[in-house]
Amino acid sequence: MAAALEIARNEGMHALTIRRLASDLGASRMALYRHVPDKNGLIDLVMNAIAEHDVVPPDIDEGPWQERLRRLADGMRRELAAYPGLVDILMTRANHGPGALRLVETVLDILADAGLDERRAVRHYVLFIDLVLGRLHRELLGDPMDHHRTAGLPALAEEVGEYPRLRAAGPYLRDITSRQVFDDEIAMLILAIESSAREA
Repeated sequence: MAAALEIARNEGMHALTIRRLASDLGASRMALYRHVPDKNGLIDLVMNAIAEHDVVPPDIDEGPWQERLRRLADGMRRELAAYPGLVDILMTRANHGPGALRLVETVLDILADAGLDERRAVRHYVLFIDLVLGRLHRELLGDPMDHHRTAGLPALAEEVGEYPRLRAAGPYLRDITSRQVFDDEIAMLILAIESSAREA
């Protein structure tokens, strides 16, 4: 598995094939087919290994639930981005291996500690996954909130001579980073969870 993970991390998921892995291991493809049915099976194994060993921080049970949720979001963002092409696969294909199950259980455990019942926890679990994967997907493929794409707005406002609020916001709009957006989105989700827990 280490060789497959190395290929995926260094060259991307697209480079991960039975032929390539067999070559790196000095083994025949037929020998690998005894353990993995095809490329999709190999990708499933790699996705599971990443989820099982890299995504969930070892100290995930320590500290307040808010901090645990932030650490988990950071771990997902960091580790999934380290494997080029992985987020694209996750956006179109489910991962149902033990690592994915552990990740889901971890999120639900954190949400239970926040005071949510199962119905509310599931709702916020889906929001959490959507937020983390969606934000990462946008960052990797072209984020509409990237400062390079928004920097022109204040300049246009200056040129037109209207939109005073946009002109005043210009320096801040140019300086905002994807990391700040991610942190703010997680903060808003935490506030929503706290509100939902109070209503329970």
